[in-house]
Amino acid sequence: MPESEPVERLSTHVLDVAAGKPAAGVPVVLVRDADQAVLGRGTTDADGRVARLNDEPLPPGDVTLTFDVEAYVSRTHGTVFHPRITVHVRLDGHRDHYHLPVLAGPFSHTTYLGS
Repeated sequence: MPESEPVERLSTHVLDVAAGKPAAGVPVVLVRDADQAVLGRGTTDADGRVARLNDEPLPPGDVTLTFDVEAYVSRTHGTVFHPRITVHVRLDGHRDHYHLPVLAGPFSHTTYLGS
């Protein structure tokens, strides 16, 4: 496996699986687990995307993304069970771009490593 390098870009996409549409207006915060430093933040656009969360290249390591879906899900579905979705991931530095889609609904969520 190649030696790890800084991660140039971390992007995300939030899709509302119950409504069948992108989740626009969801705030997202990216934090380094080791020291809780905020590495970036953004808000999903009309297509449910944040094209780049990090302001600077990221060293490999563990990070947490927190999606504040409360306002969006409450407004869209009238109720919310998971007001925030927190995802811990390990950026191993073997890619220059990581994409983390989140599939969200009023009572569940899932995520995966996208392309």
